[in-house]
Amino acid sequence: MEMANYMTLNDGNRIPLVALGTSRIPDEKLEGCVKIALDMGYRHIDTAFHYGNERAIGKALREYMENSNLKREDVYITTKLDSSYMEENAVVPALDESLRRLDLEYVDLFLIHGPCALQTLHHFPEKSPLVSEFMPVDLRETWKGMEATVLNGKARSIGVSNFNSKQLEYICETARIQPAVNQVEVHARFPQKKLHDFCKSRNIQLEAYCPLGSPFFKGSGLVNAIQSSDNLVEHPVIAKFAAKYRRTPGQILLRNIVQRGIVVIPKSENPRRIKENIQIFSFSLSEEDMKKIDELDNGVRRFKLSYYDGHPDYPFHTDF
Repeated sequence: MEMANYMTLNDGNRIPLVALGTSRIPDEKLEGCVKIALDMGYRHIDTAFHYGNERAIGKALREYMENSNLKREDVYITTKLDSSYMEENAVVPALDESLRRLDLEYVDLFLIHGPCALQTLHHFPEKSPLVSEFMPVDLRETWKGMEATVLNGKARSIGVSNFNSKQLEYICETARIQPAVNQVEVHARFPQKKLHDFCKSRNIQLEAYCPLGSPFFKGSGLVNAIQSSDNLVEHPVIAKFAAKYRRTPGQILLRNIVQRGIVVIPKSENPRRIKENIQIFSFSLSEEDMKKIDELDNGVRRFKLSYYDGHPDYPFHTDF
């Protein structure tokens, strides 16, 4: 049976299950990637102030809509609050700047990019600098600023990214508007079962970045070295299921996550893979094969955000 290609959030808004991830796509390729994705049926684009690409995404969207029947309400746009604007009174101006760059009147989803605040900037650089002082900010104060973006109509839904269960709990206790989404690293090696269960118990939608295990990113500092022997898209278990279902390894990995009810954000700049990554709704994995993929869990996080280690709100020292 085909599954719906969206989930309904706790505020009643619907979110498409597959988004195009845009982090680290080179500027000269980005507009083309967005247009190809829209051609292929994507209706969810994920960006962030921190990526420095909101202007290019806004331009691609505007041009695409001018040359097609696509309307603003047909496309779901996510952006994120940078760590340098987490004081309560900085949140609305930060979203206003993102909207200016995107050339949009509202975003569908606005996320706190991470729980670790940096010294507040009183200007908006083209690319957000990571070189800044840590500054503890009460996350409940940041959340009040996030709520203001819904109340003024500039964000339809609000949520968080890279938050652990304790930080989510802390916000939820006093929130007037509950977080709708938590966007975190999720893949077959790191399926986030405990955090997912916690989020389900609070009716918070989990979103997966790095859903393919980030096979082509050899970052330093932010990310573990990924051994070539631990490249998920080449893993023998995944290869076996790809042959069995006549799908690509990437499609098996993504289908596994959406079948768990989690939104996926695969990033690609390869037109063939962009197309394959959304073609996951016409087949399903058996319960037995889902369990076999569960066994690949080794508990190893690939994106450690180690720049923030030592920050009082660093999220990854706790179990989930």
